[in-house]
Amino acid sequence: MDVTMTNINNRFKCSYLTKSIIAIMASSLLFGCNSSSDDNDTPPVQGTNYKVYFKSLTDHYANASLYVWNDGTCGAYTGINPDAGDWNKGLKPDGKDPEFGIYWSLDADQKEASQCVNFIPRIGDDNSKPLGDFNPKLQLTQTNNENEVFTQEGIGAVYPELIPSDDVPANYARVYMNTLDGDSNDFRLHVWNEGECSNLDGNDSAWPGIESTGLSDTYGVYWDIPVNGTDNCLNIIPNTKSNGDFQSANLKFEFDSTTAVGNIGFIFKGTDKIYYDALANKPANIIELSGASAIFASDNVLLINSKEATKVELYFAKNAGMTFDSETKKIIAADDVISSETKSGSEEWKGSENKPHLAQDFIAFELDFSTASITLKEALKGQLILVASDASGVIKVTEVQTASALDSLYAANAITQKFGAILNSNGSTTFRLWAPTSQSVALIPYDSNKDAGTKIPMIFDQSTGSWVAENTILKHGDFYKYEVTVYHPATDKIETYQVTDPYSLSLSTNSELSQVVDLKDAAVTPAGWDELKAPHAQNNPAEFVLYEAHIRDFSALDQSMPVSSRGKYSAFSQSDSAPVKHLKSLADSGVSHLHLLPTFDIATINEDTTQVANIDESFSKLCNLKPEIKNDADFASFCDSSDSISSVFDEILKNDSPSNAVVQSLNAYVRDVDGFNWGYDPFHYTVPEGSYSSNPDGMTRIKEFRDMVMAIKNDIGMNVVMDIVYNHTNESGVSSKSVLDRIVPWYYQRLNEISGNVENSTCCSNTAPENAMMGKLISDSLVVWADDYKIDAFRWDLMGHHPKAQILDALAAVKAVDSETYFYGEGWNFGEVGNNRQFTQATQANMYGTGVGTFSDRLRDAVRGGGPFDSKMGLREGQGLGNGAFVLPNEQNKVTKETALHLADLTRLGMAGNLADYVFVDSKGDTIEGSKLDYNGQGAGYAKDAWEVQNYVSKHDNQTLWDNNQYKIGYSVIAETRVRMQAVSLATAMLGQGVPFIHMGSELLRSKSMQRDSYDSGDLYNRVDFTGQGNNWNVGLPRKDKDGDNWEVIQGVIDNSAVNAMPTPENIKNMKSFYEEFALLRASSGLLTLGVGAEINQRVQFHNTGSSQTVGVIVMSIDNSGDNYSANIDKDRDGLVVVINATPTPIEEFQSFDAAGYRLHSIQTTKGNQSIAQHGVDVSSITNNRINTPAWSVAVFEKIHE
Repeated sequence: MDVTMTNINNRFKCSYLTKSIIAIMASSLLFGCNSSSDDNDTPPVQGTNYKVYFKSLTDHYANASLYVWNDGTCGAYTGINPDAGDWNKGLKPDGKDPEFGIYWSLDADQKEASQCVNFIPRIGDDNSKPLGDFNPKLQLTQTNNENEVFTQEGIGAVYPELIPSDDVPANYARVYMNTLDGDSNDFRLHVWNEGECSNLDGNDSAWPGIESTGLSDTYGVYWDIPVNGTDNCLNIIPNTKSNGDFQSANLKFEFDSTTAVGNIGFIFKGTDKIYYDALANKPANIIELSGASAIFASDNVLLINSKEATKVELYFAKNAGMTFDSETKKIIAADDVISSETKSGSEEWKGSENKPHLAQDFIAFELDFSTASITLKEALKGQLILVASDASGVIKVTEVQTASALDSLYAANAITQKFGAILNSNGSTTFRLWAPTSQSVALIPYDSNKDAGTKIPMIFDQSTGSWVAENTILKHGDFYKYEVTVYHPATDKIETYQVTDPYSLSLSTNSELSQVVDLKDAAVTPAGWDELKAPHAQNNPAEFVLYEAHIRDFSALDQSMPVSSRGKYSAFSQSDSAPVKHLKSLADSGVSHLHLLPTFDIATINEDTTQVANIDESFSKLCNLKPEIKNDADFASFCDSSDSISSVFDEILKNDSPSNAVVQSLNAYVRDVDGFNWGYDPFHYTVPEGSYSSNPDGMTRIKEFRDMVMAIKNDIGMNVVMDIVYNHTNESGVSSKSVLDRIVPWYYQRLNEISGNVENSTCCSNTAPENAMMGKLISDSLVVWADDYKIDAFRWDLMGHHPKAQILDALAAVKAVDSETYFYGEGWNFGEVGNNRQFTQATQANMYGTGVGTFSDRLRDAVRGGGPFDSKMGLREGQGLGNGAFVLPNEQNKVTKETALHLADLTRLGMAGNLADYVFVDSKGDTIEGSKLDYNGQGAGYAKDAWEVQNYVSKHDNQTLWDNNQYKIGYSVIAETRVRMQAVSLATAMLGQGVPFIHMGSELLRSKSMQRDSYDSGDLYNRVDFTGQGNNWNVGLPRKDKDGDNWEVIQGVIDNSAVNAMPTPENIKNMKSFYEEFALLRASSGLLTLGVGAEINQRVQFHNTGSSQTVGVIVMSIDNSGDNYSANIDKDRDGLVVVINATPTPIEEFQSFDAAGYRLHSIQTTKGNQSIAQHGVDVSSITNNRINTPAWSVAVFEKIHE
């Protein structure tokens, strides 16, 4: 019975609960089967019988025995067989398991103090020890759930669950993560090379890390990690990727610490330690300083995640240096301690806008500093450690998170202050830095040669937490830094370092020094700046057409652009260049806003051009900056040539293939030293990026940024949108590019509530906008951009990581400068803040009724097909409405009619503004509201008004629309049809009621050579050709770390689609014409830009709905007749009908709409056979009051008001 039970448990990998039930049942069965003799009336005491297994490599067990004994170390053995302790005899095996070898059953006393049994397996007549000189112990607390342990020949280790010696592949390390409760869902392991640790073989993982390799019943989830050696270590962070409830500290897997079990480590959830012995449970009674799970909720309430705690002691050391002695359970080198046994009666901290995520697992204690020898303000300037105890003694020792205490003490007064370098009317400059935990701060002036001058001590303001230097002699143009002395938990030391000003308005090259600047000074102000106005009113954002651009993409490789302006702010002033002419053409058609990817100071672009090699520069320069290329056989020969980097790319392209991906290999060198990055790596939030300026050293960047804004508004004719990234910083801790976290450690960054690590679910070091002074910094920064740079709208990166309240506060602050300012952003719901876990987020559904826009993934996925995280063949299988789902299937033919109809429902709702309460008939024939339509398990409709939705089918993230479509479209579909598919896809955003958002180059069939994530992939992959001679298709396989898994599918598309995926200049010209046609149509009538949800519900109706509809056809009418007529909306028309035929079949006399009085829109009639409403000889028309449209066409019909 016992052997059978062992086999069951190992074969079926039962859960903890199941195994517990089986163990209980097994005991019952054994008792029920006992003999009725007097000797067997009493069942054995449950849990006293243990099994020890030994596995031979050769299955040789002749004369095997087990020597068992008690001594002063281990005394729990209670067996009565005298042979056990006789070295010449020992215990004979009780049985043999085919998988785990022979075993012995031992009795042991679980209540005995040592909790262990000494044993040695022996083999043969000579009692040889197959485990070597290792003397194993049966630890009663370190067994599996069947009270079993395992040993194997040649390995000096005891396993609660056997890990065969060959189980971990060669050149791999394994990390187990034991969740203790059996939960293994959603765990990831972030692993990377950094500092002393360089043994990871391959690329650093992207946060949250790699998926698990497998699951052990005893040790938990595990990962096998490729290694290039074992001479140092691996950096790892186990975490939960979705619900944010766990993240360890930054751990090091130290190969020098590994044991006989091999390159294997064991971690327990809630700890920050790697064990290298095989453990089933965290070692008992071992208390260590771990994490930072003591959290101030206010200036007198401290939370701790040990609900059993009855006492807390807050230890303080002014000069740091405190440690915890695990043996004595005492804090060493403390200056003071504040104790409390008073649990807080206040529940305020559990409120939804404070710390709701702590309510379940944390308990609150009140701290009274009135009788202490130090104040809380003094305590916050040193090292803090909290010790929690219960009746048994110390149960937790942890560091302390202090942000809410700082807010309670200082924010009310500090929030009204001005910070940074403040120019006074008398010509002097006052400096104010918020640094309440610093022990001292000094201002260090620098001269024009960047040499430091005499330090100027700053004075601490107790009421605001600010350090102030009043009326200094520094003036406009002078450089400076702060010298800060502060305790930093990242190093557990008092640190002294120089840091730039988080309120900087100008900087030296590469942001090494801050600069005093008067933004009103004539030297930084273009002529006519004060009179500059936005060309488009912003009272109805539904009228916007947003065009997303990147400054380098726009001009870096354009031959019509002066060399000095390529990739620069000044490019937008070059009116005779192809890129600017293109923008003017779009503006004339109705594109209203130019959205610029990040243009603030970027941490990951080198502003020193001598250290940059862009692809239009010489290959020899690249070799000098990346000397390892000289040892790369694929590229070394080019180092001595006069070739440009670009020409080398052209040369090697002919040899590029999945088995020899040389283009992306070369680009891996280039992207380390080129000047390209999307810019989502903020360094200083309120300074224009220097690399886009002709001179990054100082204020030239300010003047040229303003020149750009003037050119876009006055010459091109668009409003300006700025992409903002306040959700994270590029670095934190004491790193050189950490600013905020070096000034007020652990305040500006969001910390994990257990480990105290800076959360990085955004990508990098998450900020904490929920903290008052981070919220103030954001609002103050935005006011500068709106007031001093005349930015009209702001796009928030990962807005869902911000509190809704903070976004609305920032909007109010900016509207005080410009009442028509518009906000929109990424309202994604994920990470440690997901599902309103820490506060009410600024996510899609939560922004209902606020007037703030969010990007809609609903229409995006419906039109593109699949989802943004698809890979391999999943990319080809997931066709969408815009590329043939069901109606023109590719060879995979995976999309069913039911799915295609649902995609059409999502598209219709998106074109109605994705309103939560929009009423329509779905593909099942049911009349529903938008919020009831399913989108991946949630309500699809979420907006109140249409301006709360950005509708898009392509943006900088993920594959371009052209590349996405090539994944989906059947190989044999000709290029002309592919162009029309692109147009049909764009029409869903351009002719719907939401705010259209268009990725630069979509109208030119832009390709990134199938690159999914091109954030630092350089000019090669990100190029846009505004001359229309090419679209950048197939310039090389995309980078391996992002798309290596997709190479085979990509190569299949390249080979099988061949010329069909290669658009001609004529194809590109036609697509531009189609797009401008959409923009003109949208601008022609207020019926397409209603904006207000109530108006949309009253006027917009879809036809061709229900279960019997024609798949792939969208027919949307917008009524302005009879009682609905409003001259303010459209005085010339009684209605519009938008028809999108996303099928290969013409629509002939569409029966579900009476088109009496309608005609093809005059804009499309004027364009004639150049219009997307026509397709060859097929034209869009009205016959017998019924609509006709060609295949793959978009037609708008109008009914003229009489």
